Amino acid sequence: MRRIVVATCAGLALSAWLLIAPPTHAAPATHSATASGSAPASQPAKIQVEGPSTANHIDTYTITSDYQEKPCKLYVLLPDNFDKAKKYKVLYILPVNKAPSASGVIEARKLGLANKYDIICVGPDYSTVPWYGDNPGNPKVRYLSYVPEVIVPFIDKTYPTVAKAEGRMLMGFSKSGIGVLTLLARYPEMFGRAGAWDTPLMLDETKEDWFYGSKEKFLGYYGTEENFKANYILPSLWKENAATLKSQPARVAIVGYGDFKEDTAAAHKLLDELGIPHYYDNAIGREHDWSSGWMETMVTALMSPDMTKAKPAEK
Repeated sequence: MRRIVVATCAGLALSAWLLIAPPTHAAPATHSATASGSAPASQPAKIQVEGPSTANHIDTYTITSDYQEKPCKLYVLLPDNFDKAKKYKVLYILPVNKAPSASGVIEARKLGLANKYDIICVGPDYSTVPWYGDNPGNPKVRYLSYVPEVIVPFIDKTYPTVAKAEGRMLMGFSKSGIGVLTLLARYPEMFGRAGAWDTPLMLDETKEDWFYGSKEKFLGYYGTEENFKANYILPSLWKENAATLKSQPARVAIVGYGDFKEDTAAAHKLLDELGIPHYYDNAIGREHDWSSGWMETMVTALMSPDMTKAKPAEK
C-alpha cells in the first residue's frame, strides 16, 4: 500500500487509503500514560475516508480504519462563516449510544455553539455502543485511542485547526464523560480541556457492580480486568497526574446531574484534595440526555479563559 498525500478542505469529496502517523504522545493500551506523555504507537493508523456529504452545516464522512470493526460515521459541524484562512479550535463531542450517534453534534448545531464560540464541533461514531478502552487482545477494539490516533490527525489534515492542546477540547456525558476525562489523562499533551456531565466518575473496582451487570461484555472493551484497573480508573489517573494538573490552569470540568450526583460530588472532593483546579457545578439537574439543557453551560466553561471563574448557568 503506497502512502498518499492528500490536501483537503471542507466540501471536497475524498475516498482514499491514508496512512496517518500516530501522535507523538500516544498512550499504549497496556499501561497508563503520565503527564509527560508516552511512547508513540509502532505503526501508523490505516484509514479509508469517504465523503463528505453535507446537510444542515454538518459534514458527514465514513471512516474505515484498523481501529474499528466496521466503517463508522464522523460528523463535523462548521461555523456558518467558516473561513479556510483561519485556524479554529475543535470541540470533540464523544457519543454515548450506538451508531448513528450524531445527537451531540446536532444539539450543538441547535444551540448555535459553533457560531457562538467560532469553533469546529466533531463527533465520531463507533462500531458499537462505546466504552472508552482499548482491548490489547483485539486491535479492532481500540475505542479510546481511536480519537487521538485516527480522528484528530484526520481533522487536522482536513480542516484549518489550532493543532495543539490548547486548540482541542473534549466533551461527553455518562460513559462518554468517562471517555473524555480518560483521554485528557492519557493524552495530556494532545488535549487541553475535558468536560463531563452526569458521569459515573468514581467507577472503579471497589464498586459491587463496576462492570454494569455483564462483566464479560464490559471486558470486551478492555480485554482483562487487570488492564481496566491499571489504565482506566479515573480516580487513579487523577492521582497519577496530580503533580502536573495542579500546577496548570484548570483543564477538567465536572458538572451534574441526572443519575450521578453523588459521583460528581465525590470527584469534586477528590480533585480538591489533590489540589487539581477544576470547574464544578453539581446543581444542573436534567434528564440524562444531550438535549436536556446542560450543554451550553459546559461549553461556556470549556471556552472560558479561566474555567475556575466561569459563571454557572441559571438554574
